[in-house]
Amino acid sequence: MKMIRMSNIHKHFGSLQVLNGVSLEVDKGEIISIIGPSGSGKSTLLRCMNQLEKIDRGVVEIEGVVVEAVGDKEKTITATQQEIKASFRKMGMVFQSFNLFPHMTALGNVIEAPMLVNKMAKEDAIQIAEKQLDKVGLLAKKDVYPSKLSGGQKQRVAIARALAMNPDIMLFDEPTSALDPELIGEVLSVIKTLAQEHMTMVIVTHEMSFAREISDRVIFMDGGKILEDCTPVEFFENPRHPRIKTFLEKML
Repeated sequence: MKMIRMSNIHKHFGSLQVLNGVSLEVDKGEIISIIGPSGSGKSTLLRCMNQLEKIDRGVVEIEGVVVEAVGDKEKTITATQQEIKASFRKMGMVFQSFNLFPHMTALGNVIEAPMLVNKMAKEDAIQIAEKQLDKVGLLAKKDVYPSKLSGGQKQRVAIARALAMNPDIMLFDEPTSALDPELIGEVLSVIKTLAQEHMTMVIVTHEMSFAREISDRVIFMDGGKILEDCTPVEFFENPRHPRIKTFLEKML
């Protein structure tokens, strides 16, 4: 089953073209790492998947539902607004910068969306939040405020918050880029656990060894385009595009 299908995606910011005809499909249970230099369009592509950015042209489908269709005569949006919103709620997003509410405890951060968006009773939301905090190894920190948590702990709370919405797909936008090196491992360990549970994931990352270990496919982007879409073995051991060889020489 295609969880995500993006076709001929274009995105501009003013005169700057950030995505230039990008097409990508993600199957159920698949783990895809998106790699590339800064400014290549990786994070923008991720944000276009869940409508944090509006596309200028192309088609976005989530689990078979056309949620965006711009400038494509073959595809039209037939879903209701309610169905489109439901499709986007199937995606959890973890950002570089945690985005936790500073005035809420770890538990408070995790229960907020289930209560506010899903209209869940507080006691039910707490039960789910405690389960997810336990999953990321932070149940003992449930009453602690973000200011008292390390960067790695904040990011794990952010992951628990996304999981509390019971997503079908998890999107990670460079989840370790704001962390000190010694804290990166604890976040990657949580993502590896999700991989073992066959969670569908799209991960923008600079962690090469992690991408090689965890991914079913590696996508390489540069200049707003996908230059390579292949297995980790092919990508790291036999890259076909000269731009990838240059990139890997600098990164590895």
